[in-house]
Amino acid sequence: RKGSRTDSLTMCNPADERVLSKDEVKNTDLNAKRQEWFFNPPQFLDRRLRKLVAEERDLPLLYTFFNITVVTLPAATMVYYFQSNMVGAIYYLANTLLFQERFILALHYSSHTGLFTSRLLEMYAPYVLTNFFGIPGGIYYLHHCVMHHVENNVFPWDVSSTEPYQRDNFLHFIHYWLRFYIAIWVELPYYAWTRGRKEMAIQAVTCECIFVSSMFVLYKLNPVGTFWVFLMPLTIGSFLLMLGNWSQHIFVDPAKPKCNYHLTYNAINHEFNQRTFNDGYHIEHHVHSRRHWTDLPNNFMNNLNKYADEDALVFDGVD
Repeated sequence: RKGSRTDSLTMCNPADERVLSKDEVKNTDLNAKRQEWFFNPPQFLDRRLRKLVAEERDLPLLYTFFNITVVTLPAATMVYYFQSNMVGAIYYLANTLLFQERFILALHYSSHTGLFTSRLLEMYAPYVLTNFFGIPGGIYYLHHCVMHHVENNVFPWDVSSTEPYQRDNFLHFIHYWLRFYIAIWVELPYYAWTRGRKEMAIQAVTCECIFVSSMFVLYKLNPVGTFWVFLMPLTIGSFLLMLGNWSQHIFVDPAKPKCNYHLTYNAINHEFNQRTFNDGYHIEHHVHSRRHWTDLPNNFMNNLNKYADEDALVFDGVD
């Protein structure tokens, strides 16, 4: 049933349980207009920037990072300059509403598949821009691309797994978020070390120390600016990140918790996908984490029989 959270299992006709063919399934995500960025770079700059990306179909990722660079960074500088709580609050609310979701998903897919032809430029978003959205620089790849996807939401190795929790219990979610907020600083490098990724563990500890020491110095110099630009995003950003992961892994089949078709769901035919690089296709993403974000809707449509065979969960028109 379109828009229902209770009866959106597979793409089947409830009258005869016949699996709908590709031609019978309407999927507006296939050709919808992208909404991840607000404005293009000036033409003279756009021509130069295009040469920096490995694939032209990743220009939406590039434009999203460009928007943030020319809006968020100057605005953050103004917060530090005015040292006003009012200016800081306006900055934080605007940046969160306009860019938080878009940035996290641009970071997500660029971390999986790469974006730039230059290794140095590839470090820009995960080491620099992340700090403005509540993620210490240099941490995201280990937490998401390595731990989450290698361990596949399986407890205890995925330390952000939703498996141990009663996922319709708000207090369980609060525990889940607070554990991440407080303990991830130790649990993430410990995970990497115990799984034999010692260089990643050392890098994580180094990045965490740099972030914490930087925040200490910046707060001493400008407490108002540091609070609104870095510390508030660290707190609320962690909440939003964990809410996202909790939501995407809220339905886990206890009979097949390691199966990609049973540990998450797809959400199709919703404008959310146009703002988030098709992030609603989360089964598709877990089946092949390096599949390009533009290919997710098509691959879903080409594998309807597989979804039916697995009795996978698909929401239609629901964010």
